Amino acid sequence: VLGYGFAAFGGLRSDPEATKCFEAMDSDGAGMVLLGEFCDYLKAAEIKAKTATGALLAEDEAGGAGGGGGGATGPKQASGPPKGAPNSFGLAVSKKAASKEFFNFMSVFEPLCDEKKGAKAREEGFKAADPNGNGLCSLAELETFVLKSLVTKFPRAGKGKDLQEPGKDLFKAYRPCYIRAFTDAKDYEADSGAKIAGTKKATADDFVSKKEFRLFCVYTIIYAAMFDVFAKIDGGGVGRDANDDKRIEKAEWMAGWKGAQGYGFVAFDSIADKKEAAAAFKKIDDNGGGIVLLDEWCEFIKAGEVAAKTPIGELLNMDEAGG
Repeated sequence: VLGYGFAAFGGLRSDPEATKCFEAMDSDGAGMVLLGEFCDYLKAAEIKAKTATGALLAEDEAGGAGGGGGGATGPKQASGPPKGAPNSFGLAVSKKAASKEFFNFMSVFEPLCDEKKGAKAREEGFKAADPNGNGLCSLAELETFVLKSLVTKFPRAGKGKDLQEPGKDLFKAYRPCYIRAFTDAKDYEADSGAKIAGTKKATADDFVSKKEFRLFCVYTIIYAAMFDVFAKIDGGGVGRDANDDKRIEKAEWMAGWKGAQGYGFVAFDSIADKKEAAAAFKKIDDNGGGIVLLDEWCEFIKAGEVAAKTPIGELLNMDEAGG
């Protein structure tokens, strides 16, 4: 590393000094240095040494060059995580944070979520989701509704090798979200215990009713946002691709935790540094297995929203007893 002109490495002369340098770079004490830690360490050293490179790197800091001082040791940027405008039920996802696919997905179901303005759209939507007209929707019926809704707005185009099916792709990408949405929404109304005609032992609690349909649409979008940020961190923070294994390891989280901010979730937007990020991972990984699965991820976000009594937390809490 010598010869690059970085102040952080210019003074290294022995193995003990190199060891001390490594420990300083390994800010979370995990025994390895990620690219983010490496770059932050170099930047801090350049700024501290007041080099020309340090002056340039300090310009993005609150009160940095051109702003009256501050630098890397000054106050944090006042802007914080990127913020989005709240939608009809209070979810505020920044376009700088989430994927284009998420916003395409949300655009299909958002019109059904507004409690008053979306009443007519929900009426039509529930009729489409309940083809037999019994007032109850199974998971299979709602899956079909989601698929048809997506392919209607984003139809297939082209032929052969040029065939594109954006609606179907969105359906496959976000499938875990509306399965969770169904599970939560169907628990909103109290179960009467009455057996549903034509089934062996199913009751109304095993289906989504017309009254629960709005919650299903709301939950579908909320869980889509949770899954979008999960996929962003999984596999190295490059979105859904072949590297995704549907689980997040600590190294992936520590490399990409800042990417979880901007979705409007208090559990992530409140994280200020790597130490807090490491502590958050430990909380998310509630079984101590060293990896975070989607269920743990969603439960952690939900708990944060419920505890903070946000509009999203109030909605997510409606499926609980007495909700």
